[in-house]
Amino acid sequence: MIEILDESTDTCLVVHFSGKVTGDKYQKFLNAVNDRLMTHEKVNLVLELSDVEFYGDFEAAKKDYKFGAGNYKKLHRAAFVANKKWLEWFTRLIGPFTRTEEKYFSENQFEEAYAWASS
Repeated sequence: MIEILDESTDTCLVVHFSGKVTGDKYQKFLNAVNDRLMTHEKVNLVLELSDVEFYGDFEAAKKDYKFGAGNYKKLHRAAFVANKKWLEWFTRLIGPFTRTEEKYFSENQFEEAYAWASS
């Protein structure tokens, strides 16, 4: 499931990912990102991940790859909120390869993540 949260603004998209992410659901997320990038130079992202099973189908994987190679690079900041140790390491690993400033936050640090990403 992908849910655009009420904390979202024109320049900071806040999204909760959980369960299986299919191509149809992922497109909703991509549309929200693209809408903001069309009207604002600096767009930030807060991704809250809980019990997410990425790639419920091949279409989701394909769209995620295209996003990572394309519009993700246009984002200013991306905060990842989760209770997943691998995500913390992943965030550190991809940092040098993107223009986007990434930061990992544990699941009890949502407010801090939002404050960092929206500044």
